Amino acid sequence: MLPIAVLQIITFPYLARVLGATAYGEAVFLISVFTIISFPFGNVLNNLRLLKNEDYKEKKMTGDFNRLLVYSILISIFIFLIYTTQNSLINYKEIILLLIIIILALIKEYYIVSFRLTLNFKKIMVNNFLLAIGYLIGTYVFKVTGYWEYVYVIGLIISNVYIFRNTKLTKEGFKKTSLFNATLSSGLYLYFAGLLKNIVTHADKLLLFPLLGAQNVAVYYTAAIIGRMVSMFVSPANTVILSYLVKVNKKIKVFYYLLVALLLGVVFYLTILFIGPIFLKLLYSGWHEESVKILKYTAAATMFSVIAGLFHPFNLRFNDVKWQLYINGSYLMIYVGLTVILTSYYGLIGFSIGVLLANIYNFFIQIIIYYYNSNSETKKKRRLENETC
Repeated sequence: MLPIAVLQIITFPYLARVLGATAYGEAVFLISVFTIISFPFGNVLNNLRLLKNEDYKEKKMTGDFNRLLVYSILISIFIFLIYTTQNSLINYKEIILLLIIIILALIKEYYIVSFRLTLNFKKIMVNNFLLAIGYLIGTYVFKVTGYWEYVYVIGLIISNVYIFRNTKLTKEGFKKTSLFNATLSSGLYLYFAGLLKNIVTHADKLLLFPLLGAQNVAVYYTAAIIGRMVSMFVSPANTVILSYLVKVNKKIKVFYYLLVALLLGVVFYLTILFIGPIFLKLLYSGWHEESVKILKYTAAATMFSVIAGLFHPFNLRFNDVKWQLYINGSYLMIYVGLTVILTSYYGLIGFSIGVLLANIYNFFIQIIIYYYNSNSETKKKRRLENETC
């Protein structure tokens, strides 16, 4: 919660006041770009190491993952350099800073799995505390230099220093094992699924920028910021859940878990509606009135997104990784289709409703696929038992 709170309550409102609506919208757009490029690779390597770690331990093998990390960094740099040739928003110094952010983010996202493997969440907490301090220092450096990228550069450097001092994964070398091809195959499915999910997560900025301009990006992002904070506060629960689920060998019943998640979602929604207007007026006084108009839609969209996210680790652990590609692919198509169509008719409100409907779809598809596969497995076991009898 600490680094998120620093960014959303201190850094981003300060950037908004200094930069103004248009420049702030452009900054938010670029943050989405480097997040989409770097986060899927790092997050996939993190989850992949968690899911495959027992296989490597059983065969007493080490390797592959540092090699995959280097490949991921090189591919990310290549993709970003292609993007910069098509974009006039950034100068050469910003390109260098953004490349540094991408590299540092990838390294952090993978190597922090060291703490997940040992269920050492205390070190994750310490790391995030240091990351938050880094963001604060970076905010001051932005005040001096005018480059908001230093917020992330300094935060990630401090975070990585702590991780490197507390991990042994860097010593595994770059050798290729006999498990490499199977690991790479699973990783590719997870990567494309993660990429699609990340595109959806940041699609609001990516679509709004060309559709309605940078100012509307600022208005929408501000309206969604409280919900986004709630989502980011809850999302670490996914890390904890998956870290424990990898040690479970059979599917578990999730009805009561789902019921509690729904109740929490309603509480979060009502809380956002109550404190949202006050919060937005306090931190984003320049355009808060426009943001409040769409707050009920962005809050509801976040509620369904959070609940679907809490269900995601169960599908990731107990179903074939291919399902992640199907889920996120269909989610992205519905998201883009609904938002583009509704925006053309109703502007920013139409876009907000489109996001809400897409998130409702994602919520239901996560549940349907989990229960569909659970029932299929049950029927298969019964059929095998009957055949044996």
